[in-house]
Amino acid sequence: MKLLLRSLCLLGAFSSAGLAADVPPEFAAAAEEARTAIPLGGDFRPDPKVPAFVAVGHGGRILLSRDDGKTWEQVYFGHLGSDHSPWATKAVAYTGGVFVVPIGWGAPTMWLASEDGVNWRHLTDGKTVIKGEKGTDENSAIMAGTWGIAGGDGVFVSGGYMTLSATPDFGKSFTTFSLRNFKDDPRPRKLVTHHVGPVWCGKKTGRFLALGNDRSKESPVFGNLYASDDQGKTWTWLEPKLLNERCEGYNGMVSNGDLVVLADQLGANAFVSADAGDSWEGPFPTGLERAELSLVGDEFWLVSGKGAKASADGSSWRDLPEGIPTGKIVASPEGALINIDRKRTTILRSGDGGKSWEEVHAYEEPQSEHIHGAQGLRDLAFGYITEKPVK
Repeated sequence: MKLLLRSLCLLGAFSSAGLAADVPPEFAAAAEEARTAIPLGGDFRPDPKVPAFVAVGHGGRILLSRDDGKTWEQVYFGHLGSDHSPWATKAVAYTGGVFVVPIGWGAPTMWLASEDGVNWRHLTDGKTVIKGEKGTDENSAIMAGTWGIAGGDGVFVSGGYMTLSATPDFGKSFTTFSLRNFKDDPRPRKLVTHHVGPVWCGKKTGRFLALGNDRSKESPVFGNLYASDDQGKTWTWLEPKLLNERCEGYNGMVSNGDLVVLADQLGANAFVSADAGDSWEGPFPTGLERAELSLVGDEFWLVSGKGAKASADGSSWRDLPEGIPTGKIVASPEGALINIDRKRTTILRSGDGGKSWEEVHAYEEPQSEHIHGAQGLRDLAFGYITEKPVK
C-alpha cells in the first residue's frame, strides 16, 4: 500500500513528462495503475539451467522462448507506450541467471527483472533511493534514467542521460555516477552527451564501456566514450583520437569478450579495439551502407536492406547469404538465429545459419492516437533461467 500511495503521487509527473498534452486523464491513470501493480524485488534466487530468449518492446511487452526460439509467449505487458513515455521499452540485458528490462524514457524509469522469465518484478527491493532522479523522493522503485543496459559477471550497468548506474547483487544495492563530474576533467572540450548505452567487454578485462552521442556544437566528435574497471562504480572519460578524427558518428558498439567493434553511422566502416577501448584501429570498409551492427555468437554481423556481412575480427568482412533480415540478430549456443526489428511485429528464426528464415511469432500492432513511435520489438537477449517458475 505504501508503494501504491507513493506511485499515485507521481501520476502528474508521469502525465506531464512522458505523455502528450492531449492524453486524457483516464489514459494516464491506467498507465500508472499498471505500474503500481508491479511487486518489489531484491530477493532474486537465480538457478540458471534452461536456455531462453527474451525479446522486448514498448508497453513493457516481454516475450519469452524456452525452446531455442521455435515458439514464443507474451509473459508481460503493462500499458501502451511511446518512444517517450512511462512505458517506453527499448532494452533488455542478462547476467547470472537474471534478465532485466528497463522501462520508461522521458519519464521516471523502473527496472523489471525475472529469474524464471515468467514472473516479472522490480529489480529493487525499494529500500535504495537513486538520488537525483525525478520522483525518487516519492517512489524508491524509480531507477536512474535508462537508455541502454548491459549485464556481465553478475553486474547490471545502465546509462541514460548524464547518470550511469550499477547493481552487483541483483537489486539489493545500487551505485550511481554522474557524468557531470567530468566538468572539471582536464579535457580539451566540454562534455555534452545523451543516449548513453553500456557494453560488457568480457571477463578477460572485466571492463564496461559506455557510448553516448555527442551534442556539442563547438567541437563535435563521433561520440563520447567512457570506461569502468570497477563494476560500474566509477568511470573514466576516454578520448579516442582515431575515432574522433576518422569515424563519422556511430550506429552500434558490441564486444565478443576479446574484441570491441564499433560501426560508423552508416555501417560503411568498422573500427576495432583489442584492449577494451583504450586504443582503436580502422577504418575497415565493410562494403555496406545503412547497415546495423549485431553480435551473433562470437561474430560481428552488419545487415542492411541490400546485403549483409560478417567478420570474426572486425577488419575483414565476408558476404552472408541473401535475404538476411534487417534489425537485431542473436544466436543461441545451438546455432539458432533469432531476428527482431523495431518496424516489425514479428520474430523470425533461422536454423541454417541465415540461409532461410521462418516467422515464429507475430502480434497485432497496438493502435491508439495517444502513442507514437514504431511498436515493433526493440531488443533481444539470450540467457539461462530457472527450470520452474518462481513464486
